[in-house]
Amino acid sequence: MHRMFRTTTRRRQTSLEGMWDFVPDPHDMGFGEGWFSDYPSNSQPMWVPGVWNTTRELLNYEGPAWFRTRITTGECMAAVLNFAAVTHQANVWLDGDPLGGHYGGFLPFSFMISSPEPGTHELIVRVDNTHDMTTTVPSAYLDWFRYGGIPRPVWLDELSGPGYIASLRLTPVVKHGKAVLRVRAELLNLSDSVLDDVWTLYLDGQEIRSERVRIESGDAQVLLFAVDVKDAQLWSPNEPRLYQARLNFAGDDCIERTGFRDISIDGDRVLLNGEPLHIAGVNRHEDHPDWGFALPPHLMLRDLELLRDLGANSIRGSHYPNDQRFLDLCDERGILFMEEIPLWGFKAEQLRLEMIDCRTSAMLWAMIERDSCHPCIWAWSVLNECATDTPEGRAAVEQLVETARDADPTRPVTFASNRNLQDICFDLVDVVCVNAYYGWYWHDMTWNEFLDAIRAKVGDKPLLVTEFGAGAIYGYHALEPGVVWSEEHQQRLLIDALTAFVERSDLVGFYIWQFFDTRTDRGARALQRPRNYNNKGLLDEYRRPKLSYYAARRLLTGKEPPSE
Repeated sequence: MHRMFRTTTRRRQTSLEGMWDFVPDPHDMGFGEGWFSDYPSNSQPMWVPGVWNTTRELLNYEGPAWFRTRITTGECMAAVLNFAAVTHQANVWLDGDPLGGHYGGFLPFSFMISSPEPGTHELIVRVDNTHDMTTTVPSAYLDWFRYGGIPRPVWLDELSGPGYIASLRLTPVVKHGKAVLRVRAELLNLSDSVLDDVWTLYLDGQEIRSERVRIESGDAQVLLFAVDVKDAQLWSPNEPRLYQARLNFAGDDCIERTGFRDISIDGDRVLLNGEPLHIAGVNRHEDHPDWGFALPPHLMLRDLELLRDLGANSIRGSHYPNDQRFLDLCDERGILFMEEIPLWGFKAEQLRLEMIDCRTSAMLWAMIERDSCHPCIWAWSVLNECATDTPEGRAAVEQLVETARDADPTRPVTFASNRNLQDICFDLVDVVCVNAYYGWYWHDMTWNEFLDAIRAKVGDKPLLVTEFGAGAIYGYHALEPGVVWSEEHQQRLLIDALTAFVERSDLVGFYIWQFFDTRTDRGARALQRPRNYNNKGLLDEYRRPKLSYYAARRLLTGKEPPSE
């Protein structure tokens, strides 16, 4: 389903995974011709969750497309149609009637269907993955592929009781050895009369709070409270203790998981449960040649197995909110995670646009609203490699940092800069993150000279290298030193950087760019990318290790490469 654990015991949940009807709409005729009520007969099958850019005839298609499936409802008070993500614009109809729309390719949305007629219904979804330079986030200038489709789960919740828990947000807090669970929930009355009932919150099966509420017909009530959790066991990478919370109300319930840990800043250190945090991480896109964004759970698990084998302890979710099932797996396995919104590579003139301002703030708020429960997330990142050396960049960072801190004051806030010594925004964040590629793109300094200069600029703040690395084509070897795109050259540059990082006591850590090779678009960026891939992975796109994987593993764990 849509999570790695059961999320309700009261609702009838139906997965809509399977073959849907699919029609591309390159001339955008579907609206005018009423495809939402008169679906074309020339459709082809398309698997959901999935993306169309893994099919041969649509490898590079960008634009609108239409999906259709049929859903069956039984007797119920209401049904909720849920999408974990659609890339990027979605418009949805049921039996020809509009349910609504949503923009933003990596976050969930849902629609309430009041008193649906029992039986079979036609569900139509128009998807548009068009990117431009003035309204979309991300923009049309990218270094990853612009997949289109419905890449994450779709499911239907049928509600039989008069109550509905529309949301349940958990934020774990630990201060001075005391664990507190902050809870925000929204309760709805679906019935035609006043609802006078009791809600109860359970933690690991034990009742921890209960109250009676009175809600008028069709109204909602927001619960906002905090409860002390005595003798809570802390979540850590070595002991990832998770707690299950279940909220029960008027015939409905909702289950969520969380873990308690304390993240704080102490001078140039980040502390996890009072101990210095040392990040040895990788950047990871959600990408695979056969699946695109729509990685199935068994491939998520495979990536985490490889991460553990490498000796890494953290992932930077490049460059968008990741599948929540992957975050569930990180919670379970003690893998730390830095999460960010897809505000990537925006110039000053883009950052001043009102549409971009509104969409990025909404995306950041929605990401935190969805993911504050995950103990694996140790920091929120508000952008990557934008014009943070300009007044427009500073204004954008100020607003986004304020949004993040309003939404969740318990975690550090950061952004990743490639403006570095010219950046004017480092003072606004809790952790300074720099992207640099010495030995690959830049040759004017050594790593230590660069980091000394950054340290002098930012003073007593935590410092993290969030991108560094070099490219190599899997299987391309060279006897001579310095041969670009050879595995040997990538290995040498990676080890030079890692050696410098691990010898410095003033670094929180690093994220290698990147875990595995990823597909890029066919625009100007891709002209610099052999195979139309970003080839800086420690693994290739099928997760086959390069020399740099073994070199990094040796440095992080002491393991030697396998012998023949």
